[in-house]
Amino acid sequence: MKAQKYSKEGKLLSEIELPAALFESKYSSGAIYDAIKAENANLRSGNHHTKTRSEVSGGGKKPWSQKGTGRARQGSIRAPHWVGGGTVHGPRKRDYSYNVSPKVKRRAVLSVLNKKAQDSVIKVIEDLDPKEFSTKTFATLFNNIGLKNTGVIGFLVGGESDVVKKSVRNIPTVKYINSKRIAVRDILYNRNLVITEAALGEILKHYGETK
Repeated sequence: MKAQKYSKEGKLLSEIELPAALFESKYSSGAIYDAIKAENANLRSGNHHTKTRSEVSGGGKKPWSQKGTGRARQGSIRAPHWVGGGTVHGPRKRDYSYNVSPKVKRRAVLSVLNKKAQDSVIKVIEDLDPKEFSTKTFATLFNNIGLKNTGVIGFLVGGESDVVKKSVRNIPTVKYINSKRIAVRDILYNRNLVITEAALGEILKHYGETK
């Protein structure tokens, strides 16, 4: 598979062959589903919490005698049917997170990359090393590549770069992605995927297949 390569300024340089170790894999919708399901679960805070009758305020004393009052027998004002009583079978604080196996995660990443390559929405650019923050510079770069008003852009960068990250965070259509911490949902939910050469090498190192 091939992709267009651009300079740091957004000028088209050539058409390059994408690494076969990444872009000649079978597509697996099941792996993508499992990976995204796990990522969504890991984003849940799980801090919903209702109080049982042992946690609500109120005395443990019987509100009135068992017999002789003419009223229904009651054991505690903490009972669920009392106003301010405990909740029965309500949501409790819990951890929803779980992990998929490295094999499934790898298959999901490769599947998404292959689909993007087949749809010709992957662009490769030269490595960027800006010395100062500049949202305008990156906005101009994406415009020069031809991605203006084309939807969400996944910007896959090799490693963590505060300068790049802070420069693109004010562009609402650009999603910054660290190649060392790829989330399947980030590379899937976009119209175009822009990958730096360093990021491509990092992905090849971690997810490439040995032929």
